[in-house]
Amino acid sequence: MARIRFSIFFSVFVAMVGLMIIAPVMPPLIRELGLSETHSGLIISLGSIAMAVMAPIWGRRSDMKGRKPVILLGFLGMFASYVLFTLTMYAGLNKLISGGLLVVLLIAARGLVGLFIPAVPAAAQAYMADVTDENGRSAGMALIGAANGMGLVLGPAIAGAFALIGLIWPLYIGAILPLIAFIVVLLLIPTQKAVIHAKPPKVSPFQKGVRLYLLADLTSMISIVSLQVIGGFYFQDQLLLTTTETARMVSFGLMFCGVAMIITQGLQMKKPKWQPKPLILAGSLLLIVSMLIFLFVINLYGFYTAYFLFGVGAGLIMPGFMTGSSLAVSREQQGGVAGLVASVQGISAVIAPILSTTLYQLDKHLPFVFIAALILLMAITMLVVKAKPAGEAARAAKQH
Repeated sequence: MARIRFSIFFSVFVAMVGLMIIAPVMPPLIRELGLSETHSGLIISLGSIAMAVMAPIWGRRSDMKGRKPVILLGFLGMFASYVLFTLTMYAGLNKLISGGLLVVLLIAARGLVGLFIPAVPAAAQAYMADVTDENGRSAGMALIGAANGMGLVLGPAIAGAFALIGLIWPLYIGAILPLIAFIVVLLLIPTQKAVIHAKPPKVSPFQKGVRLYLLADLTSMISIVSLQVIGGFYFQDQLLLTTTETARMVSFGLMFCGVAMIITQGLQMKKPKWQPKPLILAGSLLLIVSMLIFLFVINLYGFYTAYFLFGVGAGLIMPGFMTGSSLAVSREQQGGVAGLVASVQGISAVIAPILSTTLYQLDKHLPFVFIAALILLMAITMLVVKAKPAGEAARAAKQH
């Protein structure tokens, strides 16, 4: 059991690093290539759309073919995609290709990364549901949340360290890590029979019991991505920093956020009986408090405190919606619901950058007000609407 948990943890960690390791070096690489910020946004957004579309498909595939084959295929696809993306970047930097062809190849390669990455978290979450009971589900999902948090912290750190050698070096590491993860999963995770052998019962995002936790997923992920996108602008504008100072201080803020997530989810693993709704409500309160600190405590230590509290809140909410959605469906639908959770995260990565930057251009305070209001609305909905009990959900799914 320990090796399965480690393999699931490592798989999700590598998938998150695969996403995060690109982010810090994309802006300077794009400028080195002579492309515009619009091209950068297009490349990243289309990759996120691919994630949103493919995640449910991978989840249902894991129900039919087994979790391990889907995770392995995801890592093989990530490896091939990163190799293509890195080769394209290398060719562009060395003036071997340029212009429209370069943009098209970068979009295609980033789209392939987005196509294969969601196979890993979708199948991994479903696998964790397979190997935990209802009482231990929260602790199991907290382990996945901790892997996400560690990837959030170490992804940019790895990118920053290898960028000292050269801007393209983080991409080399991004290509090697999936290969290492493939070997780890191949050797450590036992081959498991597929949950079902016929077409799996489809999970609707509007299904009673599921929709409430997908709402929490959407809300929290929009908040997380928005803070990543506009946090640097807000730091620089409010504290009158240089670009170099901003990059360093935002990196520290994201590090505090990620460490807080890891600590919070580590504590949850020791308290496995925490229920989804209280986790989400407690996390919502902390996210709202962090937004208020961003708005009203205008100094460096206030911002770092806000990042840390935001990390604690996100560390509570993420296992909450993963556990709640898992318990709301039957065993045969675990891959399907895990795919929906991953898909919502991809949708958030498309919506949040456009929404948060638009609001920021209107007024730099608006994104934080919006996030606080969105979280408050979600928490009120969580209090008012009763989630469908897990047992009842499972029986209903079987009847269909």
